[in-house]
Amino acid sequence: MIINWKTKAFIQKYIARLPDAISYEIYFQMQRSLGALKKPFDPFEHFAAGVDMIKSIEKYGKISGKTFFEVGTGHVPLFPITFWLCGAGKIVTIDLNPYMRNEIILDLLFFVKTKEDETRKIFGELLNEERFNLLLHYSGRKKNLQQEILKLCQIEYIVPGDAAKTKLPEKCIDYHISHRVYEHIPLTVIYDILKEGNRIIAEDGLFVNLIDYKDHFAYMDSNISAINFLRFSDKEWSKYAGNRFTYLNRARHDDFVELFKSVGHEFLEVDPYIDKKVEEILENNELILDEQFRNKTKEILSIIESFFITKKIVDKTEN
Repeated sequence: MIINWKTKAFIQKYIARLPDAISYEIYFQMQRSLGALKKPFDPFEHFAAGVDMIKSIEKYGKISGKTFFEVGTGHVPLFPITFWLCGAGKIVTIDLNPYMRNEIILDLLFFVKTKEDETRKIFGELLNEERFNLLLHYSGRKKNLQQEILKLCQIEYIVPGDAAKTKLPEKCIDYHISHRVYEHIPLTVIYDILKEGNRIIAEDGLFVNLIDYKDHFAYMDSNISAINFLRFSDKEWSKYAGNRFTYLNRARHDDFVELFKSVGHEFLEVDPYIDKKVEEILENNELILDEQFRNKTKEILSIIESFFITKKIVDKTEN
């Protein structure tokens, strides 16, 4: 079934108004039938993204035995499992919403078991064979494996959790990461998350984030562009995406650069991706931007995602 973005927006807005237990279940079934969790669930894209993140981190330090902190777990802890398979130590993953589902974990295990060679190829030399074989051991089981897999992979799952108030000890993590999560959080809250990150990260630790600036409705509706949502005022946009399932802050690349600076970070890597189609739309004035975006350059507006590696600037005069 093909539905346009406005219809999907209003369906999700209605679902978000339902009592929590019903709301989360309906949203999951919607994602299972029409969204990113469609059967058969394929984890390879996430595995590859996680491996790429590990390779980027290894340019600055080792990951073996290190502690990771992930903002935004989602329906299955794909990045924590990826990091564990590459030799990471403990992985703390936190989410505001209880999205994780045993059904998707079972799908993940079955997929990996039936495609062992392809999985090994994605991980390459980073794969810890002993750990991989331990994971394969659970494939084919039908019972609830969520807690067993979390324990096996040294994952601490905190839900509902507040990444801005973790209650973790100071300097207890090595890598503070997110993948396509920060676009779903208000900038003021991300500021608090990063400040808390500064507290809990080791002095030589890294913040590693991939941020997706696109209008996410464009993923399922090819009739709109990646910047379609920039034509709306905040009030208008909230009618479509002012709920927990579809919220997008619409912050652009320059906003995030300033945000990282504001929490005292220095940049090790900034890798923005410019979309040529968006460039053409802007050059040809095919989209009337809301006034809040009109003072931004075409180059900034054409950036649809960016990868950041930053680190806290340590004040050597402290203590």
